[in-house]
Amino acid sequence: MIREGDAGDRFYLIGSGEVDVSSGAGPVATLGPGEYFGEIALLRDVPRTATVRTKSATRLYALERDEFLSAITGHPESAEAADAVVASRLAGLRPGLGSV
Repeated sequence: MIREGDAGDRFYLIGSGEVDVSSGAGPVATLGPGEYFGEIALLRDVPRTATVRTKSATRLYALERDEFLSAITGHPESAEAADAVVASRLAGLRPGLGSV
């Protein structure tokens, strides 16, 4: 689906199936229906921080970069919640990067 280091262009929501998330350091998580990925690169304007591969037949819903940013950053509470998610996920990927 996405490769660590690539440019971010979409946000993904998992409708069904599972994906495996990994970083250069190894496995990070398995995500399933209702979970999402791709937000860090969009919100922080950085390359993808992890690789995501489908683990089984998977249905994904995607929002293009501009649509996602407009929806999230257009509302202060959504922007704060998104920043908290990004900080948490970055801390899990690479300790010390949560505040980047």
